[in-house]
Formats: sequence, C-alpha cells, structure tokens
Amino acid sequence: MDLNGLIWTKNVKPLNGEDWAYQSIFTIHPELKIFALHWRNLENRDEINAKTPHEGELIILRQRSKVTHIVKMLNKQLYPDGNAREEFNIYRLVQVIWMTENWEHPPENNKVFDCSISFPRFGKAIKLENLQKFQTRWGKEGLAFQQHVQSVLSIH
Repeated sequence: MDLNGLIWTKNVKPLNGEDWAYQSIFTIHPELKIFALHWRNLENRDEINAKTPHEGELIILRQRSKVTHIVKMLNKQLYPDGNAREEFNIYRLVQVIWMTENWEHPPENNKVFDCSISFPRFGKAIKLENLQKFQTRWGKEGLAFQQHVQSVLSIH
C-alpha cells in the first residue's frame, strides 16, 4: 500500500460516551469505509485547519496516546454538521486506509512514531514536518517513516 501521502496527524476524541472515536461509524458509505471526520469549530476559528489537508493526503488519527486509524482525505469540501455537538460542527469526508483490529490495545503513539512526541490535544490536523521531535527522528530519512508505519501496523 502506498503511504507516501502520510503527512498529517490529528487527535480525536469520542463523543456521546463512546469508548473510542470512529470505532464503528461508517455512516456515509459502510462498504467503502467512508465517514465524516469532525473538527472542533468554535466561533468559526478552525475552518482553515479543516480545509488544509489536500485530497488524497493521509492522516494518522490518535486518541488516548494510541493510534487507531489512518484515513485518506476524499475531497476539499468542508461540510456543516447540524447534528453534531455544537463545538464539533464541521467535517470532511475520509476513507479508512487502516484501522486497529484490537480496540483493547491499539498501537501506542511512541511505537508508531518511533519517538516520544507530546502532541497538542486541541484536535487540529498537524503536519508531521512541523513537529520538532518528529523532524529530529525522521526529517532526513525520506519515506522511512511511511515504511516504518507500514511495517509496525502490518499494512500490505
């Protein structure tokens, strides 16, 4: 599988008392594993961040210091969500490329990123190259990070 577009990460959190966010919510198109990835949007401040990842780029979704998904951005469209909690009221369509099979023990952030990174918890998409510890570990190694992720997560 081609992970060249794996250049983003985003912290997500469960809503409505769920244990994990996006564990089984393929509501847009279940067969294609397409769902709505929400962004917090207080006072319309986060629309720019939500629009920043390009179509085809990949995002590692993290929650509770674990990696639970890798998703692919399907388009550049930003959608309003009147059904979501007030603060998470915008979303983009994404397709699951990889999702943990072991919800009791998803892979640890440190294992997937092969370094200790203190990620901000605010839920914005973060370009990996903008994280200093990531750059220190992976910055000069080309696609070695994507190959590492492919190996650690057993993605074929």
